[in-house]
Amino acid sequence: MTDLGSPSSVKQSQPVRHAGAAALAIGMAVGVASAASACGYDNPQAFALGTLNWAYPNALYVRTAVWQAENTGLLPPRGQPRAPGPLAFYRAAAVMKQLGARLAEAKLAETGVAMSVVLIPQVMWTRFEAGPEGVYAKSHADGPAGGDVVIVTNEKVVRALLGGRLNAAAAEDYGLLRLYGGQEKTASIRSVMARATQASPAAPQQAPSVEPTIRGGT
Repeated sequence: MTDLGSPSSVKQSQPVRHAGAAALAIGMAVGVASAASACGYDNPQAFALGTLNWAYPNALYVRTAVWQAENTGLLPPRGQPRAPGPLAFYRAAAVMKQLGARLAEAKLAETGVAMSVVLIPQVMWTRFEAGPEGVYAKSHADGPAGGDVVIVTNEKVVRALLGGRLNAAAAEDYGLLRLYGGQEKTASIRSVMARATQASPAAPQQAPSVEPTIRGGT
């Protein structure tokens, strides 16, 4: 695993200041106009998920897919919902930092493509941008920049990807993550995610009965 403190690893970036008109429209759609940049880990009532689904059609299908995967054993069973607040946010941010390390190892920087991941239902954005020294990650981002590939998923899914329980292709097939963006860029990100989430040989093999969804979201 790449050391997140090294120059070639994931770095915390400065907020994007020149996102362009398209990114501004997206930001408005997902409700990121709040000056406090709040997300559902701060206050679950702060965002309307319907606006996210408007900006990214069928994004909320991820919630149903997660529920089905929990029922069939593909994901760990759901327990009591975690209370919102700083601790919940820091846990999620730590998971996204680990994902960033995997993306750096999988050579996201070589693609020249930036990506943003939004966790639902909290609507917490993390932006990963490839730069000359590696991958820059910004947790609790305001939203995607223009031209980003967007991935909609759930914190539990990211944990499963990092733990070797799932790989990205299987997660997408089962509707646990959805990609949005241009065809060439999403193809590049799929390749990076495949390298970043290769399942461990020791990982338990699951045989869920849930019906796979059509891959995509673009």
